Amino acid sequence: MSSSSIKKVRGLRIFDKKHKAVKTIIKKGHYPKIHGDKVWFSSYFIMDYLRKHTSHAKRANIMEVGCGWGLLSIFCAKKFKANVVSVDADKHVMPLLQLHSKENNVSIATKVCRYEHLKPKTLAKQDIIVGGDICFWDELVAPLYSMIKRALKQNVGTIIIADPGRSPFLKLAKRCQKQYDAELIPVSIKKPNKEQGYLLVINAQAA
Repeated sequence: MSSSSIKKVRGLRIFDKKHKAVKTIIKKGHYPKIHGDKVWFSSYFIMDYLRKHTSHAKRANIMEVGCGWGLLSIFCAKKFKANVVSVDADKHVMPLLQLHSKENNVSIATKVCRYEHLKPKTLAKQDIIVGGDICFWDELVAPLYSMIKRALKQNVGTIIIADPGRSPFLKLAKRCQKQYDAELIPVSIKKPNKEQGYLLVINAQAA
């Protein structure tokens, strides 16, 4: 496949929105409906965190919620040989995820589901749950907190959520700090762009 409009970041090959392959998928009726129209940079915060904590991620069962194009999922599968499932409420992002997984030579399981509807038996299979840019409206705080609560009850070891620092995310972080002794970690990246934000890290042992 032509390298035109493909960039390499964190060892991944990522299609630009203007790439012919992306345009073809969208023309077939798969235009993302819930902000899954690009790679959101908070995913890179989590990638860098996991690279520093490789022992937790290596060959782990990892679920990405609100996966969008799934680059975080693909990174985990490629870098750590993790068993990954990508979850999103929007079915139209899945062809874009599969396009990227094929380009990066990994296999990713997918599930179309809102995170508040994830069942305990599904959560129980995971060692780590990750999600970037998934708490951007006030009405998302309660269902996401509920998912975190259910996941910890099912002995999920670590939950990592990243965000630039939006008000809803900070509300969620405050609740998790109070209830689960969660960490709110300021982070920054220089590539692919200079960005700042936060990681919310919840460990089962602390909770």
